[in-house]
Amino acid sequence: MSITAPRTADAVAPPAGVVIVNDSPVARAVTAAVIAADGGFRLLGQATGGLAGVELVCRLRPQLVLLDLHMPDIDGVEVTRRIMATCPTRILISSATIRSNTAYLFNALKQGALDYTHTPSLKARPGESVTRADLLTAGTGLLRKMRTVLSLRSGAGTVAVPPPRPAGSATRAGTAPAGNATHHAEVRVVAVGSSTGGPSALATLFGALPRGLPAIYLVSQHIDPEFTEGLALWLSEETGHPAAVARAGEIPIPGHIYLACGGRRNLILSAGGRLQYESAGDAVYCPNINRMFASLAAAVAGPRTVPPAAGRAPICGVVLTGLGDDGAEGLALIKAAGGRVLVQDPATAVVDGMPGAPIRRGIVTHGQALPELARLIAHWIEDGR
Repeated sequence: MSITAPRTADAVAPPAGVVIVNDSPVARAVTAAVIAADGGFRLLGQATGGLAGVELVCRLRPQLVLLDLHMPDIDGVEVTRRIMATCPTRILISSATIRSNTAYLFNALKQGALDYTHTPSLKARPGESVTRADLLTAGTGLLRKMRTVLSLRSGAGTVAVPPPRPAGSATRAGTAPAGNATHHAEVRVVAVGSSTGGPSALATLFGALPRGLPAIYLVSQHIDPEFTEGLALWLSEETGHPAAVARAGEIPIPGHIYLACGGRRNLILSAGGRLQYESAGDAVYCPNINRMFASLAAAVAGPRTVPPAAGRAPICGVVLTGLGDDGAEGLALIKAAGGRVLVQDPATAVVDGMPGAPIRRGIVTHGQALPELARLIAHWIEDGR
């Protein structure tokens, strides 16, 4: 383990204050021990229930809240809503039951939580001593996410809630798309890339898009594989657009959302129009947005006698909130192939890194808020410009 030399005393920032809200004594104890072992945070207090947690956060005003999803009085979704309404604070969902409660997770993100991780656990038997190294190993994921969330700009995490889904609308890929999709000669492809803050942004974007447009929607969200199916189901329920995890070899249906399976595989569209996966190799960001965009650009590329007209190719690349710069290189390829390129206004993103990168590189001049992005995408799908 490398150790950075300490800075001078007057340059050292005070440790970030943290509050734990969790009804499990074991989870609280392990989490508190991990925080103490790291030394880069200051535990301000702990709450054993949701209502007490809201009161404690508003009284102590920590920089970060570690919040469980299930508690005996109110759940983590309602805790998040109340905190963001009364004393907005960075919230990291930390729960032992994330995998089986993805709907709660994404609803908490919609209400303003910034990210999620598993509550750390120790494998030591009763009576066994636990070293600082053991605690730091167990808390690796938690500590990394804590630092990431604390690095985000102040005020991040507030997103518009999409309109409610009308009764009777389709909710899963595989059902017949509504509207006039079959009456258009050309089906267009809209590819969307997102990372931190992405689930809420995707719900807002697709919730504002009319259903039944003659377009296939491909989404690469940086996410672990265990959460992708839950995200697809949640997006279906939130937006009314049928959504599912993309299957290798399938031919996508207009009006449907296809999510890249999380983990170290990239979703691509083959020249024959089928969804395929490839290994992510040593890519930093997975599923890789650049590779998805590059596959679309390659699918429409070919011998040309004249340069492609901007925005006239049947592909549109969209970059939403996220850390890093994944998607910028791919947007440049889509633009060079004559496709439409759009980004979320960095000022409205939970994290402005990804949507800001294409602007800094001159690929686009500016971004748009999510409702305006939806309007531009719908106009491009129907009018081709």
